[in-house]
Amino acid sequence: MKKVLIITYYWPPAGGSGVQRWLKFSKYLPKYRWKPIIFTPENPYNEINDFDLYSDISNDTEIWKIPIWEPYSIKDKLFGKGANVQSSGIILNNNSFKNRLLKWIRGNFFIPDPKIYWVKPSIDFLVKKIKSEGINCIVTTGPPHSMHLIGLGLKKLLPNLNWVSDFRDPWSELDILEEFNLSKRSKLKHLKLENQVLKTADLVLTVSKTWLDDLKRLGAKNIDLITNGFDDEDFVFEKKDNDKFIIGHFGLLNHLRNPIHFWKTLNDICQRDPMFNKKLEIHLAGNIDNSVLIQIKSFSFLKDKIVDLKYLSHKNVIKHYNQVSVMLLLLFNSKSGIGNYPGKIFEYFAIKKPIVAFGPKISDSKDLINSTKTGIYFSYDDVDLEENLLKVFNNKLSFGVQNTDQFSRDKLTEKLANLLNKF
Repeated sequence: MKKVLIITYYWPPAGGSGVQRWLKFSKYLPKYRWKPIIFTPENPYNEINDFDLYSDISNDTEIWKIPIWEPYSIKDKLFGKGANVQSSGIILNNNSFKNRLLKWIRGNFFIPDPKIYWVKPSIDFLVKKIKSEGINCIVTTGPPHSMHLIGLGLKKLLPNLNWVSDFRDPWSELDILEEFNLSKRSKLKHLKLENQVLKTADLVLTVSKTWLDDLKRLGAKNIDLITNGFDDEDFVFEKKDNDKFIIGHFGLLNHLRNPIHFWKTLNDICQRDPMFNKKLEIHLAGNIDNSVLIQIKSFSFLKDKIVDLKYLSHKNVIKHYNQVSVMLLLLFNSKSGIGNYPGKIFEYFAIKKPIVAFGPKISDSKDLINSTKTGIYFSYDDVDLEENLLKVFNNKLSFGVQNTDQFSRDKLTEKLANLLNKF
């Protein structure tokens, strides 16, 4: 088998969505004659762990690790370790001086991110290993986008190395950067580094059509699309053992993903429809902003219908899918939401249950849901929701679930292998 070195910050036992993409690629790459070698930190700053994910690591996968130093240790000593403090995707709607200060420091002192201190030690370590192992192909995946700077450094030292730069999220145009109050100098530094990566990488990958166009505009010379997907082996279908109408949401729920009109509509229907009121339950799993929970519970008919499942391992999330009636999908109500296919949208395809989605008025996810006939899509501004929600409740909407097999992890890995074979 040919060897490919995959440089990733997220790897088991780390949980969450960031680990899934390259864990699954590495699982299936040996089938297509590529041996994955993972390079990842020995001591990452993990907020959540999912030890079940170890079972997805292929026996053919080799793993290299060196220590990482991250400034969060200083922050924790000075301010204490609070919830939701380090993940780039979780920004609390908190305007306290402490939170504003931490965001400003994070945005302007650590560019592109606090993993920057791992770049030089990684390059020093990997140059020798790449030569001794005869590796001619590497992958970097971000965020954190410091991983791409490792690739950039290696490419400069080893020009014949084939480098794939994988963007799971945008970089300079990730709208969450606006929360960090970047100075003009900091913004320009992000743009400069991003441009160097996009122009130097032999191949840029990303996960949605909109982001492909954006990265091409920002300088990518050779770019392709491989979405995220679902792993057929993860899904064991069990019969729903309740007669409840359960709306399930799995993942981040904060002020940027809060469908206020949806909660109000559910409350209104409960008030008028005794059967709906009797059967409705709202199951929430993952990282939930407490202010959003408080808001949902402020509706008198919803306050006792919330089941807060907290954090679930990926294995238990999929198990819980079987008990849900409707899969709630919430995109960021922002520019990022336009080009974002959340990882769970593909798992919702696999479980073959209706999706009720909220996002920007125009988005890649909206097009995908419509083309696969897997659910209904609303913008966050839509207020006339009741008719369609009642149709879902009464099984009067037809969901065809078409053309979703293309998103299996196996087929997506085959496409990746075919791209690697072109080097």
